[in-house]
Amino acid sequence: MLLAKPIIDEKFWIIERNGEKVGTLRKTKDLVLTINQKSLKFADFKSLCDSTKIKFATGNEVEVIEDKNKDFDVHGFPCKYKPFNDIFDLKRKLPLYTKTSKSQSFYCAGYYIIKFESGWLPSYCPKLITLGKNEFVGPYMSKFEMQEKQKKL
Repeated sequence: MLLAKPIIDEKFWIIERNGEKVGTLRKTKDLVLTINQKSLKFADFKSLCDSTKIKFATGNEVEVIEDKNKDFDVHGFPCKYKPFNDIFDLKRKLPLYTKTSKSQSFYCAGYYIIKFESGWLPSYCPKLITLGKNEFVGPYMSKFEMQEKQKKL
């Protein structure tokens, strides 16, 4: 299920799936839905709703949803999802957690700067496997701290 949160009333929405931004919806002459850098046009809201599973949040719902999306903590580092199986990897000095109790995919709490082919990019709670495949610096406690370090790279 996709959730459209209004940014500009009746003109622009952020599209989220499970609390994560996945796209946008904007109303011009047509409705333009952009998800994963792919755009679809719809003539009206009825055709949009018939073709997709989008729920439109009202102002009150947005406040409740934002309360649910508060950051959590893993060994002093912020994370976006409620952590399960949180551990501190002493060898790599990384705060790790899973998103569900049965998951085998570990995520690293905090902010990081990861070196990809295109250069150094900021990341929030990346997967452990991503850090294992790339050079990185972090973790940092705040986005500001990470941005300050990134300026020096």
